Amino acid sequence: MLECRVLGLLEVWCGRERLGLSGKKRQRVLGALLLAAGEPVSLNRLIDTVWEHRAPATGAKQIRNVASDLRGTHPEIAERLTLAGDGYRLALDGWRLDAREFTERVAQARGHRDKGGVGQALEEFRAALRLWRGPVLAGLESPGLRAQTAALEELRLAAMEERVELELAQRNHESVIGDLSTWVAENRLRERLVAQLMLALYRSGAQARALAVYEETRRILKQELGTGPGAELQELHRRILRCEGRPPARSAPVLTHNNLPHSAVRFTGRTRETAMLSDMARSYADGGRSPSVAPAVLAIDGMAGIGKTALAVHAAHQFTPLYPDAQLYVDMGARAGAGRPPSPAAALGTLLTGLGYPPGDIPEGLEERSATWRRLLADRRALILLDDVADTRRILPLLPGVPSCLTIVTSRTRLMDLIATCHLTLREMTSAEGRDLFGRIVGEERAAAEREAVDEVVDMCGRLPLAIRLAAAKLRPRTSWTVAQLASHLARGRQRLATLEAEDGSLVEVFHQAYRGLSRAQQHVFRLLGRLPGDHIGTHNVAGLAGISLSQADALLESLVDTHLLGTPAPGRYVIHELLHAYAVQIAADKATAGFARTPPVPTLPWSAARPRPHPAHEPVVGIANVPLP
Repeated sequence: MLECRVLGLLEVWCGRERLGLSGKKRQRVLGALLLAAGEPVSLNRLIDTVWEHRAPATGAKQIRNVASDLRGTHPEIAERLTLAGDGYRLALDGWRLDAREFTERVAQARGHRDKGGVGQALEEFRAALRLWRGPVLAGLESPGLRAQTAALEELRLAAMEERVELELAQRNHESVIGDLSTWVAENRLRERLVAQLMLALYRSGAQARALAVYEETRRILKQELGTGPGAELQELHRRILRCEGRPPARSAPVLTHNNLPHSAVRFTGRTRETAMLSDMARSYADGGRSPSVAPAVLAIDGMAGIGKTALAVHAAHQFTPLYPDAQLYVDMGARAGAGRPPSPAAALGTLLTGLGYPPGDIPEGLEERSATWRRLLADRRALILLDDVADTRRILPLLPGVPSCLTIVTSRTRLMDLIATCHLTLREMTSAEGRDLFGRIVGEERAAAEREAVDEVVDMCGRLPLAIRLAAAKLRPRTSWTVAQLASHLARGRQRLATLEAEDGSLVEVFHQAYRGLSRAQQHVFRLLGRLPGDHIGTHNVAGLAGISLSQADALLESLVDTHLLGTPAPGRYVIHELLHAYAVQIAADKATAGFARTPPVPTLPWSAARPRPHPAHEPVVGIANVPLP
């Protein structure tokens, strides 16, 4: 049975494997067929969906080719995709479609509510809203799909409002503030949501913030529509001003916990990246006092060993005065314990304990833990660092959702479906930064005496911070060695990775963590990279070695780009960091991999709809949403 997801990025899953859907034409056609929920879609509508109103003369033929490609590439789809008039129909019987499940759950929730079953209605509303991962068919917006996507988005807003009404009736005021703050920031003219946020804030004891929400809404309505708030919103404003129905003072644990890892005493390099993150955090610390500002999430990604955690921890310590109530750290990676990443519920348990919440009182269920977590953070200024995140869905219950909090997320993978304030991709250090890092570990005088040899070591470490630190740590206690001798050891290709080891870890160990996170098909292709030149990897070469089609090879290689195990300087051409290439050579030669010599099953892996583009070697890659570049 296939599971199709359109409430966010387009995804199609077969069991635990995600089907590779390359190219926006193919994705838009499939998205239109899925949104039709089994009804026929005309050829003209598919053409409009793909090209809007600028279709080429060959548009009809290209749509036919796309349909043929879908059938040929995915047998699961082939038997369901049939001609219907001049267009196509995709039968969804027996398949799971998140949009269909969403509408069904909303209908069930309304039925329970109308019969007085508030608890069951809330469960259905919450489950329905959890299906959403972003805008409908995110990144594939098209006028041809606008009517269907708009209807789903409107139903989502209505379901949110109806769920909040029930939450407020159950006196769950604090638990909805985070979600409401986000929704009001994205729908500033929706007065019912604004009224609900004002009421939740007021009943939680945050009268000033409730009044600020009203003033901000009044200003926006005047500026954009030339009118003022409606009668109901004005009446609520007057009631809050008169302090009608003032709730009792709340009691909550004092948030003074800080479990951040120690930061380097003299953090080296990353000056531009640190300044950029600092400007962003400060602007949101100031703007976070406005209830209409979306919650701040800073996402940092990059290859293994690039220094994501070091930068994030350093920045978090710098931001502590801006978020004084709590500074919390959770390792979301497999190294956190027993070789398996913690579940969202376990991570929430760690966070709640960190806030001083009695361990015996922590709820059992994920939904209840998340609600308690958000309730405790309502109207607080806290910083949360979620390190080594592999999947956006694992951290969604952990995100505070209130504008007064800052969340920093690090990942070896581009979390494309994470709605973040700032996406920062770390690149290798500059030569000057690498030289500075090396000198601070081995000693400034010792490094200055052999500057050319230091530059040689930094280059052979690929300007990778972890590799530079390990090389310097290897040299520091060996006072009889020169830097040139260290460079000589590193120059021996097969010994380079062995040289980059220390008591507290090794480069191979870090690379292996990234390798273990790949699917079997991805691992197979990664090992094959060890048989190709690292600076010129082509789709045709990989397809030939792996015995797979060009489209499958392209999807696999692009998935490795998304995990920062490859770079792509041009379409169809890939490069691999020299140390990663040495690692690929090593594991390919390992006898333990002999059992995987056969070609694996046809891979069905994710395709990045927007191909990563090359960037200057030392420029941070940044995407900003909602705010201007600092």
